[in-house]
Amino acid sequence: MAKGLKVNSLIGLAPLMLFLSSYIPLFGIIALRQFLSNIEYLNWAGFTIDGIISFVTHFGIASLCIGLIIIGSFGTYFVFKLIKKDAPNGNNTKVIEVTSMNDEALGYMATYVIPLLYQDYSNLMDFCTMFIIFAIIYKLYVNSKLLLVNPMISFKYSIYSIKYMDGDVQRQAMLISPNKDILENDTVKRYNIGYQLFYGYNR
Repeated sequence: MAKGLKVNSLIGLAPLMLFLSSYIPLFGIIALRQFLSNIEYLNWAGFTIDGIISFVTHFGIASLCIGLIIIGSFGTYFVFKLIKKDAPNGNNTKVIEVTSMNDEALGYMATYVIPLLYQDYSNLMDFCTMFIIFAIIYKLYVNSKLLLVNPMISFKYSIYSIKYMDGDVQRQAMLISPNKDILENDTVKRYNIGYQLFYGYNR
């Protein structure tokens, strides 16, 4: 394997955290819709069986979505905290060609998030169907470059398609960076986080 091509893959729960955070807008809207639709049921009924059943029936999906938002947000924060901690161990690389991919987040929203807004999540059968769809999307997500295409992290990070020289070989990869202005001939510190996926920053 060529120098600098060791893959430090995002393992464990890291891909799941990134996946959940990419759907925070959807989870938030679903939760808001259910709360507003059932707001007349939002009153204290005590810790009784009937009260718990009523809460789960009318606000169960909303509560689940809020939980996923919290898990995805904190999980993604710690994923990037660990990446930034290890990034100085990466390699210095001169960028030959660079293209911004920040608009990919809009495409992700249009393809994977917005169509799901119009589904009915109050029906158990429909919810189970959507869960299966989410599972399929997740499997595709973690095995592709979509891992870095995330509407939420795009507020802080930029995504680039770069070409660089690795010895005598020209290679291409996707780079996520806190820098908003990486240009040709810039030298970046790149840290491999997956196949053709890098975290990097200007030197």
